[in-house]
Amino acid sequence: MNTDTLQLSDGFQRLYCDPTVFESFSTFHPISFARVLPFQPGDPVVDDVNLIGAEEAHLADRNDLTRREVIEAYFRCGLLPEEEADNVKSVIDYFDADFFELMGLVYANAGMFICALRWYRELIAELETPKPDSHSGTFGEDVHASVGYCLYSLGLFAEAISWSKSCIGPDQITDVVCRALIGYEAQQAGGTVLAVERAGPRARYIISALDPTHFIQTIPRLEAAMSAFAPFHKIYIDVVTHDSSGPGIEPDGYPFRVEREAGSLLRHRMNLIFAICGQADALVESGHIAEARRLLHEAALLEPAAGIIRDRIKALP
Repeated sequence: MNTDTLQLSDGFQRLYCDPTVFESFSTFHPISFARVLPFQPGDPVVDDVNLIGAEEAHLADRNDLTRREVIEAYFRCGLLPEEEADNVKSVIDYFDADFFELMGLVYANAGMFICALRWYRELIAELETPKPDSHSGTFGEDVHASVGYCLYSLGLFAEAISWSKSCIGPDQITDVVCRALIGYEAQQAGGTVLAVERAGPRARYIISALDPTHFIQTIPRLEAAMSAFAPFHKIYIDVVTHDSSGPGIEPDGYPFRVEREAGSLLRHRMNLIFAICGQADALVESGHIAEARRLLHEAALLEPAAGIIRDRIKALP
């Protein structure tokens, strides 16, 4: 149903419309989520008494039984296909607090992003609660990126930008500066950055150059500069000829293969780029061209080859 008349049940309002849920979303990323609520006319929701009851029961007492009841309610309300619901119920005993992430994903897939944020908030609160003796399998690395996606999808671009930047932290700054410096040197040598691969604090940059032998002579200077800027990161630079193709599949044991451009960092970067583009479009509409240009050039640093960024910069008056 859509909230065309905003006649929401008491149970739905109790579970989803409490602003205190969103006031302190994260201890480590204290971004204001005040604009998430209230629900607006036309926002899709599922205001079903049995579904609300199942979710409230799970929130009060997390166990396999309450989790199974939530999944069955999702199936009855059309939020999960029968096959997916059966698959989740077959492994229900593997879930712990990470079940909240699944609940958020169900709502996000249905376009109900405020409802999704409500459950992502529960998982983040759980992750940020100190548990020195806990051996839970909950990691939740992607939930922060999922929050950024929900904020972007709700049109809350300023919050999405602040949240994504805060979650990315110094790793993104290090990556942007290192890529810009290496990319500049590669461009001077008539080449470009072909690929960036990562494994923990290590990064491998694959560079093309017209004269690889000449470019190799600049590597010690580049490594020294990046070491001074990012002393806890280890940088590797490989140079190939200008007409070489990008890196292929590496053999087993290759240290970067598994984490090549993987993990939540890439999702945070995408959220940030799209949110910046959305905010820039809004600024252009309101006549704030200079601020829009600044934001777009910031996004261009994150992903120089992104056409959506270049097109917007070219279209600026």
